[in-house]
Amino acid sequence: MDRWRVLLAEDEALIAQMTVDMLAELPLEVSVARDGPEALRQAQAIQPDLILLDAMMPGLDGFEVAQVLKADPATQDIPIIFMTARSRDEDKVRGLELGADDYLIKPIKREELLARVKNVLRRAEARRPAPAETSLMRGRLEMISLPNIIQALEAERRTGALRVRSGGRRGEILLVEGRIASAMEGPRQGEAAVYRMLTWEEGEFALEPASGTAPLEALVTKPNQSLLLEGVRRLDEVAALRQALAPLEGPIRMFPGFRRGLLHRALPREFHQLVDLCDGTRMLPQLVEASSLDEWETLSLLVRFLKLGMLEHGQTAKRGVPRLGIQVPVDFQALKAFTTGNSFDVSPRGVFVRTTQVLPVGHDILVRFTLPGVAHPFKVVGRVVWSSPTDTAEGYPAGMGIQFLDLSAEEQGNIERYVVDMLLDRALAGEPEQ
Repeated sequence: MDRWRVLLAEDEALIAQMTVDMLAELPLEVSVARDGPEALRQAQAIQPDLILLDAMMPGLDGFEVAQVLKADPATQDIPIIFMTARSRDEDKVRGLELGADDYLIKPIKREELLARVKNVLRRAEARRPAPAETSLMRGRLEMISLPNIIQALEAERRTGALRVRSGGRRGEILLVEGRIASAMEGPRQGEAAVYRMLTWEEGEFALEPASGTAPLEALVTKPNQSLLLEGVRRLDEVAALRQALAPLEGPIRMFPGFRRGLLHRALPREFHQLVDLCDGTRMLPQLVEASSLDEWETLSLLVRFLKLGMLEHGQTAKRGVPRLGIQVPVDFQALKAFTTGNSFDVSPRGVFVRTTQVLPVGHDILVRFTLPGVAHPFKVVGRVVWSSPTDTAEGYPAGMGIQFLDLSAEEQGNIERYVVDMLLDRALAGEPEQ
């Protein structure tokens, strides 16, 4: 069912329009009747899924309309919600005794109306018999969420293909005796497809007889409850991950050296596919949609890449080369003896020495350091291009930025390969940036 049919019986035009406006966010087709006799005619003609009934109307009041509807086999199962200013207990009891599903006192708050309508329609959906064609069960995600659907099918040990549609997106979950056996949604398969569909809050679903087999990549081994709990956890963290990626305003591009390095490593296909997508042709929403990973894992990896300086963004893009923080000593000297700092960031173009013993911008300086795991030490002349003896208000640490002046092309290549390999190792291990 694409939309629910609702009949609103209300003689006050302004109240009727306000009610229609409050219901606009639900997938409903609302018809309006201005008096009791018209409400009866429309109810019999369109067989609505729900009737919102004012108690005080011309011709026939709401109680009389309800009595006629409940006496007619053709309309007796249509749910009724009274909406009236009559607040006496005896009126409410009378309405409920006539078979109404709910009784609301005017003025009615929007949130309360939506909650009551959704609740009644949800109960009506559960009572609805299966269609005569192939569907074993169908409904709207606005009325019953996918986690609740999965839990209900597990409790009933149902077998079938649960097909879910939200906008232009489509997915399928195969259940065998209530357990999720496989899942597919767009480029995502297996658990990633399940996590993706759990984020859909609107759309429609249908349980169909199962047919065919799923590819190996789509198989799911986790228990349903574990999948649902993990899906909720991931959904809770997505907003924070998106906030961390907010600075990425343009197309997402990874430095070519990192892309080549990652694509040549023995990694899962989904990881390779995400790295391949970071080619500067997609904004964040398009990249998330195209990724074969679920949204949480895609965003988590992008945040890790961003923090490690692997994406061309901000100061990292301006440098144009990767830079790596290393927690080992570095010596530097001007005209006197070497001074030693405790750590530095290195790139093929220069180093940033983290120290409070700085030299003025423009000074030429001799820098000596050894990279962990590299046999030969580096000894190079550089020029101070930035310095500050204290941490700055912009968040830069105390230290000096030193540009290399006489580093050979071979040594530049050695440093770049070292930096790329080390950052890739950190990215894959999930280590924070230094």
